[in-house]
Amino acid sequence: MKLTRIWTIDRFMKVTGFALGAVVLLGVLYYLKDVLTPFFTAFMLAYILDPLVGRLQKVVKHRIIAIAIVLLAGLSIVAGLFWFLVPMVVQEAQRLGELVPRIFSDDSWKNRVNGLLPKEMLGELQKNISWNSIASTLKGADAWHVAQSVAEKVLPSAMGFLSKGSRFIMWFSGLFLVLLYLVFSMLDMPKIRKAVVEMVPRRFTQGIKGFGKDVDKFMGNYFRAQSLVALSVGILYATGFAIIGLPMGIAFGLVSGALNMVPYLQLVTIPVALLLAVVYALDTGMPFWEVALIVLAIYAIVQVIQDLFLVPKIVGSSMNLPPVGILLSLSIWGKLLGFLGLIVAIPFTCICLVYFKKIQQRSEIGGA
Repeated sequence: MKLTRIWTIDRFMKVTGFALGAVVLLGVLYYLKDVLTPFFTAFMLAYILDPLVGRLQKVVKHRIIAIAIVLLAGLSIVAGLFWFLVPMVVQEAQRLGELVPRIFSDDSWKNRVNGLLPKEMLGELQKNISWNSIASTLKGADAWHVAQSVAEKVLPSAMGFLSKGSRFIMWFSGLFLVLLYLVFSMLDMPKIRKAVVEMVPRRFTQGIKGFGKDVDKFMGNYFRAQSLVALSVGILYATGFAIIGLPMGIAFGLVSGALNMVPYLQLVTIPVALLLAVVYALDTGMPFWEVALIVLAIYAIVQVIQDLFLVPKIVGSSMNLPPVGILLSLSIWGKLLGFLGLIVAIPFTCICLVYFKKIQQRSEIGGA
């Protein structure tokens, strides 16, 4: 028996009210995005780390001890990576800053570049891109500026009033606020899950529990599995580029791996890799096509490892988030809410996909 829904005034008003509520919520998020960014950043980290905390809690019994162990381990890893990687990245950036100006100032380099690129294209590149500014920025890079540029993306602008007195105090005050959000979110995660269910009317409890489990499955598979794949791919790229001596190889490899949070998005970095290959060929005297083939071989090898080993073993077949949907979601929410939009894009996408899946299931049951 096929059921047909009748659009009554009451139903129309409910849908209209829901739509208006969504618009108002979006406006509030946009207005408060600078303040909410550190909170959502901390909350997403707490959500990703929650399964690990839960497993440790079974061993140490007390949740606060499990959280302390996880945080100390995480901070130690981050500090170690910062200590070892950032100086290497800064050194590579400074080296690249010395090489870039030679493309247009060194006669031998110019002659080789003219053999690779049409003269008109080379002239447009020289005219439209401030290569001297890029070179001076790279040569002036240091560890503090690298850390500061990353931190400013997630620290609240609500702390901006401190910048007049001390930018240093603002930076660490914001970092401390994020850590507070993270600790309390990790402590209260079980209570938050329980409170969300208790807020729902009793007759909807089972449905909301099922909905929450599906959303948790989608998000868990994406953030935990795909982030591990992205990290592995980034390490492989960084290792390969570092072995051949590509300028900015380690940093570029890690960034390329991070882009793999959207599956296959790392492939858009190939043109940049080929530009770095040009600089490397000019610096070493190797033929450009040899360097280009080596770079493309690294991409091909890493892609094979990812598709044949990493994805089947880590992700499996349980993640149903299409890459084009992820990219579209990041683009839309990033445009609407800036950096906050990039943080909430995947959770919102998971919720929407689960909701539409539930509607589809109801329609199939109703049409049976």
